[in-house]
Order: sequence, then structure tokens, then C-alpha cells
Amino acid sequence: MREYPDLVWDQWNTDHINKHKVTVKEVEELYFSEYIKKETYKKRLKLLGETTSGRYLTVIISFEKQKQPYVVSARDMSKKERKIYDL
Repeated sequence: MREYPDLVWDQWNTDHINKHKVTVKEVEELYFSEYIKKETYKKRLKLLGETTSGRYLTVIISFEKQKQPYVVSARDMSKKERKIYDL
């Protein structure tokens, strides 16, 4: 079993994911379960996964300015990402 560091939450990222109608609970469900991980720029990770309610999300995590994973964004998967996730 993998050990997961806690996600960093603050007012900015909480407000930002709420704009996409995503909750902190949904992001944490995905983060602490199975997902596809893709590396992106600026030491960021793109996570593609499914919540327990069946919602398919893309979550962007940054390690650029801190050691703990900081949630930069979370939104519904695009059609292109769904193909990667094999839906």
C-alpha cells in the first residue's frame, strides 16, 4: 500500500475547484484511490481518476513551491482525457 502525503488546501484552491463544481471530498477520494498519473510542466502531476460516485475527474497537483502536494485545479475529464483513461 502506498503512503500518501496530505493534500494542501487553502482558500484559493478550494475556491478554484468550486468554480468547476468539484468538492474537496471528491478530490481526496480520487487522490487516495487508483488513478492514472501523467507528469506535466513545473513539477506538476495530472491525475485522471474516478470518484466513488462515478464522476471522472482531472486533478492537477503541484510540488513546485512546497513538499506537500498542492491542488492547483480539479475539473471533469475532457473527451481526450477520457480516451486516455479508456472510457
